[in-house]
Amino acid sequence: MLNPEVTGHLAEWERETRSSIIFRSANGAVAEDINGKMYLDMTSCSGASPLGSNDTVFNARLARAMEQETDILPSPVSLQRLRLVGKISKMFPDTPRVFFLRTGSCATEAAVRIARYRTGRPVLLTAGFHGWHDLFQQPPWSANPPARDQHIQDFRYDLDLLEQQLVMNRGRVAGIFFTPEPSIFPAALLHEISRLAKLHGALLIVDEVLCGLRYASGGYCQKHGVKADLITLAKGIAQGIGLSAVVGTDEAMTGADTAYLGHTYLRENRAFVAGNLTQEIFEEAGIVARLAESGSALKRLFQTAFERSKIPARVLGSDSMFDIVLPSEKHGKAFAQKCLQHGIYVGYPATYMSNASMNEAFFEALEPALDLALADYCRSEDMTTPFTDASMVEYCMEAFRTTEKACLSNKHYWA
Repeated sequence: MLNPEVTGHLAEWERETRSSIIFRSANGAVAEDINGKMYLDMTSCSGASPLGSNDTVFNARLARAMEQETDILPSPVSLQRLRLVGKISKMFPDTPRVFFLRTGSCATEAAVRIARYRTGRPVLLTAGFHGWHDLFQQPPWSANPPARDQHIQDFRYDLDLLEQQLVMNRGRVAGIFFTPEPSIFPAALLHEISRLAKLHGALLIVDEVLCGLRYASGGYCQKHGVKADLITLAKGIAQGIGLSAVVGTDEAMTGADTAYLGHTYLRENRAFVAGNLTQEIFEEAGIVARLAESGSALKRLFQTAFERSKIPARVLGSDSMFDIVLPSEKHGKAFAQKCLQHGIYVGYPATYMSNASMNEAFFEALEPALDLALADYCRSEDMTTPFTDASMVEYCMEAFRTTEKACLSNKHYWA
């Protein structure tokens, strides 16, 4: 039997489970651990598998394609890469230039470098999670980072704080880097950040690593009529195979022409083959619409179950990605624990993400499992604790590192 304590030091990463679950296989939205226990995945592999795990159509096409293609090439300039550039550019016409990388964190760090080289300015004003690299391990994401960068300043979704930082750093701001969180913040926030970026001559950089290929066709910015200078993408590009991208305007991407962004894995032709196949399936099978359809059913199931059990909770967000908020962090952690015990793979805080494999059988399995989890939750937790504005503030500060003011000033949206 494998020892969970020696599975690669993932306890901090998989906080909600302490890495006690060791998976050995997955199909669609169902995964099996080494003890044969089945879990219904609410995360779609953290958004990486929009088609569902081990998708038969994708696997068959990839296997056939790789009989003709090469896995790795001497140069990053390849036919498959150029084809994928064309597909991504068509999807994001406002930002037609594309540079590929390996992970979402690679893309976000590259975007910062591109912005600095394009503008000749050092300061980045940021809000939201942008990955694990040192560049983004600043307060409030890390209390005492050993590699603190004074040129990275987090405005925590607070427009007053952002304006103060813009004034304080006048003429030194390369870009404003913003991660949309559709469950909490309205598109009006993006519009206001865009206005401020233009006013101060800073690039608007939008982190769509999570939402870009599932929120809407063309992503969050295009859906809401905002033209960003740079957008980062990752999850959903290549059905879980490591591939990410920075897309940008011709002007903004001149920063990529002078910055060094080379890396070995641009030569991995297999990733570009997978990317092209994934995007072809997206188009053929209407995957974005299917994600919304299955996500809508998922949201409705959770909302109905909470109401039936008389549990105060909020289910907030778009159909294909949403958050569930309980009266307190203690309640949320207990809810996640009960779900895990009954084979529902969730965390708290967490974003729930649908995939195209969530079919009738999936929902038939989920409903009774959730009823059992909620029954246990009701027995163990104080059900008299109400859901209040403080519940939302606590969640937003933990999940997105917002200020209290940023959360409450958008109450008209999430309430």
